[in-house]
Amino acid sequence: MDIKRIFEELGLSSYQAKVLIALIQCGEAKASDISQLSGVPRAKVYSVLDQLVDLGLVDKKPGRPIKYRAKPPKEIVERLKMNIEMEYRRKLNRIEEVGEDLIKILKDLYKPLEAEPKELIRIVKVGEPSERETRLLFSEAQREIDIVSKVFEYYPKVRNELISAVERGVDVKILLLGEHFLDEKSKRVQKEIIKMLKKDLRNVKVRLSKTILPLRGVIVDPSYNYTSGKAIFVVEDPKTPLYLRDAAITENPSLVAGMKKYFDLIWKYESIE
Repeated sequence: MDIKRIFEELGLSSYQAKVLIALIQCGEAKASDISQLSGVPRAKVYSVLDQLVDLGLVDKKPGRPIKYRAKPPKEIVERLKMNIEMEYRRKLNRIEEVGEDLIKILKDLYKPLEAEPKELIRIVKVGEPSERETRLLFSEAQREIDIVSKVFEYYPKVRNELISAVERGVDVKILLLGEHFLDEKSKRVQKEIIKMLKKDLRNVKVRLSKTILPLRGVIVDPSYNYTSGKAIFVVEDPKTPLYLRDAAITENPSLVAGMKKYFDLIWKYESIE
């Protein structure tokens, strides 16, 4: 496991990650020693250490010389989590503060094409980009969310938005792949996810398909009158690793209605509770 890379993914700079790892390994040390151990230039290491102290990841011990010590591993992980949550809330609050004014400014700057075509679909990578789009769909849903998934393994990452949708009265149906199509590992994951769903969302309906699911994804606020709806979906392709797949997003009401019919037919005739 590349600890430095993980720290960087969680928001630390390269220098911060190097210094923190060096402190974790050596226990307690002065800045000059930390510079040698971490490879961070001495001119930079003092400011990096102060940053880590401010982030709550390192303790500063007064004296001559001043020494530094990394927090215990569990505290480091908890503090990283708290820092990410605080930064997320700060940015979200800032968007709420300036959102309306920003829209007005951007509208004045925006120059659409005279005959701008409406895209049928747009493409995002499966993984963090598609999960971000899914959270957004859940947040925007007003009436209905239909989910088609193999085992819904990404539920913990979209959990808050889905719970919020249910709490505001959105009807949610979840169609999962029947267990006879799953290997043992996937069966265990699916059972755990279903247990979480029943605990978090007691009124949400979950069914298992009796057939292969060629499409997986989320359908939001579909209309058989072709007046509304959004969806994100992937095509079943067992030969391609998930991280190499693309997801398609559409706001075309007719395409969304077609996906809704696909969902309803399997839900009614080819699935079980």
